[in-house]
Amino acid sequence: MKPILVQLGPFPVSSFGLFLILAFVIGIAAARRRSGRVGIDPPQMLDLGLYMIIGGIVVGRLGFVLTNLQTFAQAPLSVLTIWRDSGLTFYGALLGGILVAAAYARSRKISLRALLDVCAPALALAYAVAMIGAFLHGLYVGKATAVPWGVDMLLDHRHPTQIYLLVAALGTYQILRAQERQPTPPGVLFFLWLLLFSLSRVAVEIFVESAPVLGPLTLAQVVNLVAALIAVVALITSTRRPAEADVPPAEPAAMP
Repeated sequence: MKPILVQLGPFPVSSFGLFLILAFVIGIAAARRRSGRVGIDPPQMLDLGLYMIIGGIVVGRLGFVLTNLQTFAQAPLSVLTIWRDSGLTFYGALLGGILVAAAYARSRKISLRALLDVCAPALALAYAVAMIGAFLHGLYVGKATAVPWGVDMLLDHRHPTQIYLLVAALGTYQILRAQERQPTPPGVLFFLWLLLFSLSRVAVEIFVESAPVLGPLTLAQVVNLVAALIAVVALITSTRRPAEADVPPAEPAAMP
């Protein structure tokens, strides 16, 4: 574990924060390569990606604060020091990014589902990179184990759950790459990513040191099972959605 990679004066640079920035860069680059499919040129996709990241950080941080309200109530200014605790909720960040994408798609008369499809492989790649930071930082700590591929963490030999999630994310990316070569209705790629991501989180959570909240299920498993159910319903509606229901891509226009 190496939670702090470097100390820049009074500012500690966390390993998770650094790899999160790298994940953003790689995610935007992957989305830019596909942006022409929805009538957005690469420079516009760069602007949109940055706006989506900002929206994701704001909403993701808000979700983390709300789920740890008692802690932040004792030190309100720590709400702003995200570089210290790396506190974001994943689905909060995802929702923040989608809200920005929805506003952009509506203003440019672009299909939101098609735009989210462009982002799906990028999300898988970015998550894989972020898991390297999570591993170094010591997030998502696995249970103690005797398996030979375990890692020494917190004075014990534990499941490398972050690496499990990294491998699952890379596998998801390959599945999405294969799927995007086939003609698919708008929205299928994104909701396929959401389904595979949420199911991988449910599976890996078995090896995470978390307390159950609903029978044998942890909070993360409950949340991700709900996300998987939403993804299944959305996949069904996407495949049955009439082609004319999607707004055709508009001519590329600059971000305001």
